[in-house]
Amino acid sequence: MNIRRILVLQKAEVLEGQAESIRRHLEHALPDAQAVMAGRPEDVPQGESFDAVIAPTLPWLAPALNRLGGYRWIHFLSAGVEKIWDMPFDRQGVILTRSSGVHGAPMSEYALGAMLHFAKGFDRFVEQSREHRWERAWLDELTGRTVMILGMGHIGEMVARRAGAFDMRIIGVQRRPRASEAAERVVALDEAGDWLGEVDYLVVCLPFTGATRHLVDAGFLARLPAHTVLIDISRGGVVDDGAVVEALDAGRLRGAALDVFEEQPLPPESPLWARPDVLLTPHVSGTSPHYMERALQVFARNARALQAGESPVTPVDPEAGY
Repeated sequence: MNIRRILVLQKAEVLEGQAESIRRHLEHALPDAQAVMAGRPEDVPQGESFDAVIAPTLPWLAPALNRLGGYRWIHFLSAGVEKIWDMPFDRQGVILTRSSGVHGAPMSEYALGAMLHFAKGFDRFVEQSREHRWERAWLDELTGRTVMILGMGHIGEMVARRAGAFDMRIIGVQRRPRASEAAERVVALDEAGDWLGEVDYLVVCLPFTGATRHLVDAGFLARLPAHTVLIDISRGGVVDDGAVVEALDAGRLRGAALDVFEEQPLPPESPLWARPDVLLTPHVSGTSPHYMERALQVFARNARALQAGESPVTPVDPEAGY
């Protein structure tokens, strides 16, 4: 596959600051290719054809693509692509790839930071400092604690590696289990229940699909020890938000670090706001100053494979939904 023309779709405000950097990365990866950038659907060249389109899962992705005369490959700048299945654009015969792996470093750091937040009570000491209070307390530690990681893809594997540096016991859960050097064991999803009673920290980093919707529900949470901390860095909908509130209210869950929600932005009336047992963040665990660079590196790896007549390295699986 020859890649001569590339269309980059991105929010106009993002392109304003990153256009030159994007262009440099593409010129380095594909020096013979021409890149066109568009920050709005109306900026997309009407009726023109491109070999590759690089884009996030923008709300206006479909209108932009439908202006084109043709396209052979779409590379998504995100690892999650659940939004595209409801978008009305032509996918027939089009290669779809995603930026798998770009979130591994920042999201694994977030997960470990959330564990330390609850183990060391940093929020308590910040509050005491504001009030000029000197109150010592015995703190927990991560050493020897058990973390279960739902989803052992790039992110889960990185969480496991970094949790291992804290000498934690690691149980991975995967749709098709494969051995991991970073985990004590990796079990199938339908076997996870056998280990829930041993979990101190539950990290959820699964993609959102029909099969994973509300996977972590009231029944799932009820099988965890009451001292467990839930850390959700997956996609909104994998965890049942209502079930989390009920478990926290009933004392069946020690705390939760929540970065994703079923409704985003989180409504002002949500009972998850302002809780001392919840670390609430606005879907930022995957953000990083290196995000675009890493996503374009994944694009380049796929481009080299396709130009060599090989299969893409990070394909989207329509049957799995990601």
